[in-house]
Amino acid sequence: MASFNKRISPHTGKISWRVRIRRNHLPVLSKSFPNKTEARQWASTTEAALVEGRLNTGAAFKKYRVDDVFDLYEDDIVKRLKDSYNRIAHLSFWRAEIGSTLLHELSSYEIRTAREKLRATKSDSTTNRYLASLSAALSFAVTELEWIDKNPALKVKKFREPRGRTRFLSDSEREGLLQASTSLPKYPEMQVIILIALTTGMRRGEILNLRWSDCDFKLRRLIIRDSKNSESRSVPLADVTLTSLRKWGKVRPLDANALVFPSHVSARPSHLFEIDHAWQLIRAKADLKDFRFHDLRHTAASYLAMSGAGLREIGDILGHKSISMTKRYSHLTEDHKHRTVSKMVHAIFGEGYS
Repeated sequence: MASFNKRISPHTGKISWRVRIRRNHLPVLSKSFPNKTEARQWASTTEAALVEGRLNTGAAFKKYRVDDVFDLYEDDIVKRLKDSYNRIAHLSFWRAEIGSTLLHELSSYEIRTAREKLRATKSDSTTNRYLASLSAALSFAVTELEWIDKNPALKVKKFREPRGRTRFLSDSEREGLLQASTSLPKYPEMQVIILIALTTGMRRGEILNLRWSDCDFKLRRLIIRDSKNSESRSVPLADVTLTSLRKWGKVRPLDANALVFPSHVSARPSHLFEIDHAWQLIRAKADLKDFRFHDLRHTAASYLAMSGAGLREIGDILGHKSISMTKRYSHLTEDHKHRTVSKMVHAIFGEGYS
């Protein structure tokens, strides 16, 4: 049975039609066409050839290239993932390096060679993420498309990664960042976004996926309905963040399900705000060194720890699934523990014992 998928290029707006023919115990046959009429004609001819035994499917699927896998993988899988933006960026690199390679000829050596080129400009951790995206696409080719028997990326070992970093803002850096966030009239939402990140510890994707229906102004909280861990949670809103969000909300659409931070591209109101360029401008203006957007999450956690929050409270607010993720902030709670013990001793034994 043939299935037809209409595809619209996000860059050119060009329309094409992808046909997929799946039959029991045979590899998936797929091809793209500029219009649906040609797609239907190919599907009809191919299905007839399959029924009559005139098509050598073994030879047919050996014509597929790595690019063909990426096309189907992005259509079927990537768009439903929470980190789809990153996955597509990763696959763009692999397209340039190995996209034209015949799938059945792709080797782990070719993947390893391309990976070394990537490693020259990326950290080991980032390189591993790129490799993981490629491996997921090739596993799709094995299990769902049945175009190859084995995933060659599984033979390429990952690099050893350093322990998770805990870079966070100093007081002067924080003030500089907040001041810089108000200096770009083209991106007024950045001040709100940065305040949310600093005061709630929410992940970048969680913030950008917020809808107005997730903003509970009465109970002063944000509701995260689909987090990285696939669990819902809510986070309290500090006064400064609540005020900033309400101010931003004065120009919001009537649709309660609309994005809080939509794309600036008028033709794509249902798409997320493209934050990267604005963030780079603000980071440069604030003269922040070695600081990523995700480090705002670490900063929020460190503020919580130094303000007396326990590890379990920090984990609940940040949405950590295990306490091991929160333990990286344990050293920041030591001063609070000492103050608590001293206060207890003073209350029981008197001033001379504190």
